[in-house]
Amino acid sequence: PPEAAPAAPPGAGSSGQTPAAPIDLNTATAAELESLPGIGPALAGRILEWRAQNGRFTTIDELREVAGIGEQRFAQLEPLVTV
Repeated sequence: PPEAAPAAPPGAGSSGQTPAAPIDLNTATAAELESLPGIGPALAGRILEWRAQNGRFTTIDELREVAGIGEQRFAQLEPLVTV
């Protein structure tokens, strides 16, 4: 049988679990973004708003341009997202 994924730390995302596969910043819904650690409805909305105003994310680093995403949060999110 395949190995089970390691458990997510308590409080990670609204569902309490880290996504199994990286989430595409260019196609993610608010609910998918909220599954990421530290992303609630307000921050998910700001990510979607950034995408609507600026078009597609071309690099993960552009996530730093979203209000509310500092270096620490970006470090948490970087391995969990893709473009």
